[in-house]
Amino acid sequence: MLTVIAAATLLVTPATPALAADPIATTVERLNTYRAKHGVAPLSLDSEVTRTAQEWADHLHETDGFEHRPNNPYGENLYWISSRTRAIDTVATKALDSWYAESRGYDYTEEMTQSNIDYSVLHFTAMVWKSSTRVGVGLKQGKNGTYVVLNFAERGNTLTHFVANVLSPLPTR
Repeated sequence: MLTVIAAATLLVTPATPALAADPIATTVERLNTYRAKHGVAPLSLDSEVTRTAQEWADHLHETDGFEHRPNNPYGENLYWISSRTRAIDTVATKALDSWYAESRGYDYTEEMTQSNIDYSVLHFTAMVWKSSTRVGVGLKQGKNGTYVVLNFAERGNTLTHFVANVLSPLPTR
């Protein structure tokens, strides 16, 4: 007996390219992934905090500078890279990954005080600070490279409050 198998060709149309992801939303999502590793609540994107961060990112680009905003009511992380062509969300991810890498040197059991401030971990601690609830993201790319500014509200990195606000990573499953 002869069995005939019919094969149909499937017409495949290419998928419509997805719209480019919002780099600010991508940044907040990545930041909150890091916060979740420490069992702290996600930060919500705040328009006023974002306005402040974006103003500073624009200022840094215009002045070709790299310094913290004076009298900033928020906590602040800054990042700059000379690249003007790398996708801005990729640069923001690189900033977050770089800041989080500071966690390798952090001692979760020792309270930070005036006498033992470890400046090499303060980007990381700001990212995962438990009592912070809101974030603002400023991104600027142009002739001077790419700037990433994150502002945190309520401000973290308060001396003698590190043990309560910078929690050890949760065990991985």
